[in-house]
Amino acid sequence: MSNAIFNNLGVILLDRDGVINEEPGPILTPEQFVMIPKSAAAVARLNDQGWRCLVITNQAAIARGDLNESVLKTITEKMDSELEKSGSHIDGQYYCPHHPDWENGQRRTEAKQCTCRKPGTLLLEQAAAEHGFSAADTVLIGDSTSDFAAAAKWGTCSIGVRTGHAGQDGKASAEPDYWKADLWDAVDFLLENSS
Repeated sequence: MSNAIFNNLGVILLDRDGVINEEPGPILTPEQFVMIPKSAAAVARLNDQGWRCLVITNQAAIARGDLNESVLKTITEKMDSELEKSGSHIDGQYYCPHHPDWENGQRRTEAKQCTCRKPGTLLLEQAAAEHGFSAADTVLIGDSTSDFAAAAKWGTCSIGVRTGHAGQDGKASAEPDYWKADLWDAVDFLLENSS
């Protein structure tokens, strides 16, 4: 008799900064992209399970004018090559380039919200439509309150990790369903509690 919490799990949604890589602040160059210990190996374990791994990330540095799409691409390539060293991979990445107070490097006169910036759910919905899954098939692993709020709003389970912001960012009033030390620990928990 299984007492699995996670039935029919097929997709793991991962925040990037603070979950996969260290988050000293916005990552603006490939050199600043440093993997959190054991995070690549944790992704390999998810891959081995047959679960698809998708990155869902806010990249407001683009709106602030501190990062452009081509540099973001080189940062993603660095992440992919770091993952490859552990025999792991990400199946897709979705990012929001917006910020309510900034656009094209200029401060807005009036704040403007978008629906793709977490805690908005548009990126989760887009990923689900393109990869054919639902909120019931997935878990979101993040380090910030906007991750937990997006998961709750979309109706999926969330696991908070104590790396990165560890839920101390103060952006939203939200808690994850479960807390774990890091991505490796979160994967342990998923493997122990899935059917």
